[in-house]
Amino acid sequence: MSAHANTPERPLPGLSGSGAKLARFKGRVWPLQRQIAVMVLAAVLVFALVIQFWNHRNFMNTEIDRAQEKHLVIAQNVSLSLSRYVTDVARVFVHSAIEISNINSRASRDIHLSLLISLNVESMVLLPDFRADSPPVNRLGKNLPLPEQVVLDDLRAGSNAMLGGVQISGLQRIGDEKYFILGYELPDQRLAIGYMKTDYIKAVQRAIAFGEFGHSAIFDQDGRAIAHPSTQVEENMVDASNISAVRRMLNRETGVEMFFSPPMQKDMIAGITFVPETGWPVMVPQPVYELSNAVNASLSKFYLLAVTMAALLGGAGWVVSRRLARPVRQFTEISRKISDGDYTITLPHEERSSTEMWQLNESLKAMIDQVRCSDNKLREALRLEAEENRRKSDFLVIAGHELRTPLSGVVGMLTICREQRDDVNRDRYLDVAWSSAKELNALVDHMVDFAEGATESFRLDKMPFDIEAKIRDIEALYSNLARNAGLEFNRIGLGDGSTRIVSDPARLSQLISKIMENAIKFTQSGSITLQSEISEQDGCKWLKIAIIDTGIGIQESELERIFMPFEQVESSFTRSYRGMGIGLSVAQAIVNKFGGRITCTSKLHDGTRFEIWTPIELV
Repeated sequence: MSAHANTPERPLPGLSGSGAKLARFKGRVWPLQRQIAVMVLAAVLVFALVIQFWNHRNFMNTEIDRAQEKHLVIAQNVSLSLSRYVTDVARVFVHSAIEISNINSRASRDIHLSLLISLNVESMVLLPDFRADSPPVNRLGKNLPLPEQVVLDDLRAGSNAMLGGVQISGLQRIGDEKYFILGYELPDQRLAIGYMKTDYIKAVQRAIAFGEFGHSAIFDQDGRAIAHPSTQVEENMVDASNISAVRRMLNRETGVEMFFSPPMQKDMIAGITFVPETGWPVMVPQPVYELSNAVNASLSKFYLLAVTMAALLGGAGWVVSRRLARPVRQFTEISRKISDGDYTITLPHEERSSTEMWQLNESLKAMIDQVRCSDNKLREALRLEAEENRRKSDFLVIAGHELRTPLSGVVGMLTICREQRDDVNRDRYLDVAWSSAKELNALVDHMVDFAEGATESFRLDKMPFDIEAKIRDIEALYSNLARNAGLEFNRIGLGDGSTRIVSDPARLSQLISKIMENAIKFTQSGSITLQSEISEQDGCKWLKIAIIDTGIGIQESELERIFMPFEQVESSFTRSYRGMGIGLSVAQAIVNKFGGRITCTSKLHDGTRFEIWTPIELV
């Protein structure tokens, strides 16, 4: 089976729309200059951040170690001050109790009272026996209520050798004041008790203050607050024995502790110790964030230096990248113009930005010279090929027209001779000559049709006409040819009425004829069917012609070749089926001129179906 396809002229190598592609690419990727500058800046910042993190970690560890050592030393100094204080108080209290119990003169009482008051002991009472409700034998200083019996019992039962036998109770609230109750059992078993205020302890606590929240805190032997920076904690004698640091001090431990302070609502680091004579916990805490702030303040100059260096190196990277990117951008623009087919560009005489760019510049100049030479040769070859094809087509058109005139005369004369049947042999010879002339005339028609389809002379002459009448004419012609070939001819669709359309009736008949001739030519038995209809797709009217045969069929792998000129599906058919192999290529050229399409579906030994779609207008 013959096949044909118009081969479009191939453009010269190049990239169409490269400008739009470049714009889309720029939207996704940064220029080289910006990439280098950003990478340098990012590298400096990352390096600075790593160094800063390492410095902060080391400085923080150092600051914590120093804080632990400092806070522990301060706590031990506070403990030492309180230890000396309670020792002095115990000695004066014992001396005063013995003296007053033996000498009860007013002068002696005034002297010892002044000594006790100087040590914040406001009152001293001598109890005769174990009963709390027994009237005191002697009273010195303020008239204060006696403490609870359980406190007195604890004072009698205890024995503090470190304070010379003086016992100190936990912090007691007596009236509106808070006191430590001192107890000392005299040789005659009388109990001397004293009321020691917390003024000195508070003064020591308040003397320790550093940073924003650095302070000291002192608790009694039961864990209740004696002196604390929080007035509420101190006034309420809040029990802090549940805090880990306080528990350690109550267990007479010395060291450093990190804990969360409920009153301060902060994480604290503290030096912890205790007063040996009384067991009072003494801590010197400070919020951890103050240490971090101190470290950040120390590193603030480094922050400024890092940012300054990053800015300087980023600027240097920008300058260097600009120097590197300039020839790259220039060469990129040159390459884009070359890819678009512009070989008139001029490269720099010398590129001095770097050795690599100099080499690239020289290579591009050599490449452009070669491309220019190749382009000139290619254009000349294409021009010669186009000229040669035009000459061939012109020759075929001229030869076809010139051959038609004598062929017409030969056919006409042979027709007249055939009508005069006087000699049997002459008639047989005339029949052969007439058949050969008809075949030669058909070949000339094919040549002219093919040549016109390959040149610009091919055009459409659209006019209104009756498509159904045209279908009936085609049926009349090819049904007779099909019957002569021993085939059945069927028509379905248009042809039974009158429908006027606007198209080129001659080219439309020529198009259908090429397919019909192929169908009859390659069908040995069976039928030929012509289907036609007018349909609408995408708002456009279409004339659909389907030609179905029961012929030899085509392998699926060969369908791509059938519209190529001078092609037949199998070489073995060339002996049985004569022809130039240009019928389908002419049909393809015509349908392309209409702006339509032609399709083929087939199966070997099972027939073929061609469908022709051409746009039309209804009258």
